[in-house]
Order: sequence, then C-alpha cells, then structure tokens
Amino acid sequence: MRGEYEQMYPGDAVTDWIGVSIFAHELCMPIYDNGYLYNGTPPQNYDTAALQCRNAYIGTDSWGNPAAVWKNWDYDGNVLKMMKFAKDHGKPMIVSEAGMMNFTADGSDTRGLETARGDQWVKRFFGLMNYSGPVPNLSGNYDLSGVIKAATYINLDFRYGWDGIQDGSFDFPVNSTWFADGRLSQYGAARTSFCQGLSARSFTTPC
Repeated sequence: MRGEYEQMYPGDAVTDWIGVSIFAHELCMPIYDNGYLYNGTPPQNYDTAALQCRNAYIGTDSWGNPAAVWKNWDYDGNVLKMMKFAKDHGKPMIVSEAGMMNFTADGSDTRGLETARGDQWVKRFFGLMNYSGPVPNLSGNYDLSGVIKAATYINLDFRYGWDGIQDGSFDFPVNSTWFADGRLSQYGAARTSFCQGLSARSFTTPC
C-alpha cells in the first residue's frame, strides 16, 4: 500500500521482498472514470499539461538555508519513499502487478490515447526502475536504480473483464477505470519500449 507500508511492515527478519502495484497514479498519469482523475488536485499538485505530479523536496534557498523546492515528478512520492524504505532495509522490490488503465474519455474506442500514452506509461514504468534523484519531503538525492528487481505486467484486454469473457457477462463499463485494452501487442511504440526496457534492465524474461 503506497501510504501505509511503514505501519504494515512486519520487520526485516520475516520479509524477503517488498511488493508494490504500478498502474496509473503511481506513474503520475491520469485515468478516466466518469471524468478524469489525477494524482493530485490541479493546478496545485498536479500539472495537467505535463501529466505530472507536483510535490516539494527539501533543498536550499538562495542563502543556503533549507527550503521547500517545488518540482514536477513522473512518480508518486509514496512510491519513491517506499523504494528508499526498501533500500534502507536491504530488501529487493517486486512490482507485483502492473498495467495500463483507461486513458480515453470517448466512451467507446480505447485506441485513442493509448498509442501515445501507452508508450509514455511504459517509459515511465522502466524509468522508475532506474530512478536517481530527490524524494518528496526529504533532503538530498538518492540512487534507487537497483531496488526493483522483478516485475509482473498484466497483458490483458481489460474491456472484457479480468477473465476476458467476450459474451458481455463481465464487461467493464466504458467509463470505468479498467476499460482499456492493455495488451502490449496492440501498441507498436509501447511494445518496442517494453522490449527495450527488458533488455536494458537485463531481465531474465526476454520480449
């Protein structure tokens, strides 16, 4: 859970891996569900033009004193802090589930924004695994590039529900969060970026 992991952590002695889900908000991308939902409230803590979260880290002012520095982020602050937490405790992380969500507000065809935003989603997904830089609400910079060591992508057409039943018995509504064809094979740029990400990260499962 992005916000409660410290309270739920059972301790180093009984923990092998720390898991996190990566969908839309974890990558600071909006989803469609009866209107657009952002990971924050525009314009204070979400930049709708850049599709990025806005948050502050502890930097310095012009006199060298500690000060809040506002920044646009590709990643949810809780996820970055969770990665730092895992590194501090010497634990590897697994993206236990990941998948695209409904990018399109047209109420019918999901091939609208997925072509471009699907590729953006994939690049942010692998970019998270290579993250190095500041962390919201903290001071300093952190190299978190080696923390995530495994990942699971849910390569399904969610429009027909989790079980892929095409008789309409378990369809997701067109205005719901999960109404999206999440199969990477449907989006050339996203698939290419995913293959490149697997190769660059030396995953044991090839494209």
